[in-house]
Amino acid sequence: MCKPAALCLRCSDERNYGHGAVVEEFTISYGAVTHVGQVRTGNEDSLLADNNVFMVADGMGGHNAGEVASLMAVEQLREAAGSIIAETDLVQALEQANEVIYAESMTNHLHHGMGTTLAAMVVLENNTLVVAHVGDSRVYMWNEGALSRLSKDHSYVQELVDEGIVSIEEARTHPRRNIVTRALGIDANVEVEANTFPVTVGAWYVLCSDGLVDEISDADIAKVLERCTSPHEAAQALVDAANAAGGRDNITVIVVSTASPDAEVVEPVEVPSSSGVDDTDPAGIPVVEKAAAASVSASAPAKKKFRFGPVLFWSALGGIVLAVLVVFAAYGRTGYFVSFQGDDVVVLKGRPGGVLWFNPTVEARTTLTRSDLSDELALEIAGEPTFGESSAAQTYVNGIRDEVQPNPTTTLPAVVTTTSSSTSTTSSTTSTVVE
Repeated sequence: MCKPAALCLRCSDERNYGHGAVVEEFTISYGAVTHVGQVRTGNEDSLLADNNVFMVADGMGGHNAGEVASLMAVEQLREAAGSIIAETDLVQALEQANEVIYAESMTNHLHHGMGTTLAAMVVLENNTLVVAHVGDSRVYMWNEGALSRLSKDHSYVQELVDEGIVSIEEARTHPRRNIVTRALGIDANVEVEANTFPVTVGAWYVLCSDGLVDEISDADIAKVLERCTSPHEAAQALVDAANAAGGRDNITVIVVSTASPDAEVVEPVEVPSSSGVDDTDPAGIPVVEKAAAASVSASAPAKKKFRFGPVLFWSALGGIVLAVLVVFAAYGRTGYFVSFQGDDVVVLKGRPGGVLWFNPTVEARTTLTRSDLSDELALEIAGEPTFGESSAAQTYVNGIRDEVQPNPTTTLPAVVTTTSSSTSTTSSTTSTVVE
């Protein structure tokens, strides 16, 4: 049984504990649960719950290296916790964790290719909190009966959702939902997404691995939270719900409460007024900067009108045309996609079909051919899936290789030539990785 102190744990059984700490005019209390699930034999999730610092890490990699990566991430954040006083500090701590995990992956053949997704939250002394994530581990806020996401998945299916190809519900059962486009430890550098929010007194914040959200929907998460009376009860109930729905992956949940220390007076922390401003983006993620931006715009002095003469008009028009061509050129040469060249599977640089006269070029050739693929996989590649980075496309191809060759005789990647460089419970850039 873990002692009620600073928590840093990864385990395959089930444990419970609770802890609380007072920070300024609200009290932080939390519950955390991690469970191996109903299918897997080991737990590659790790978690950290230490006063005002929280993290869920979902490891990946062979030879049990996933649990090593997730625990290394947790340890790195735990060591840096005392020095985190701003968003940049949390980002720097996670970037340092990436360097440590990547170095271990490069020097220890048993840990080669290991990585971890993560979702982290740090409550600061100025009544703000910082949320950071890499991959598809998530952070939610539950407040006054409403559930909202504070993070947006770095995943292949999220890109499909953003493009309107699949719905949010379809994404939950998509065959490629296990492909993440960012992870700690996979590349020498990682882009950590971080945002700072005002603390909402009386709210619950939920950090979780994809073992929860792959089993139950956001609506189901909200229903569970609605009937719970404490963070620990909520964390346990969410894990139980995911296990009841199948529990096909490890499940880790931390629920953090920011309650008023005076039960009779629950005053929310003052938030900049957003009257008349939509405070959510199309994905439902709050954007606290919108209100401030609106006020600045409203107070800015009106610009004087400028009357163009004929020479200035044509000069301006020419400049606009040139700028448009530059944009199209840049767009036409950005991005990567996987497609067929004859019967061969290749990675191409550019946009499918080309943009104006900017045609895609072969970035890398693979060992895969059309005859290696099932009809479903052939149709998927014929759809020319796109990626932000060459490494992401190549990792996608390697995932296909692993699927069609489940017991490969070699550890060499499918991409062979490159043409250009480029329950434990507690009362607790763009690289594609297959979890």
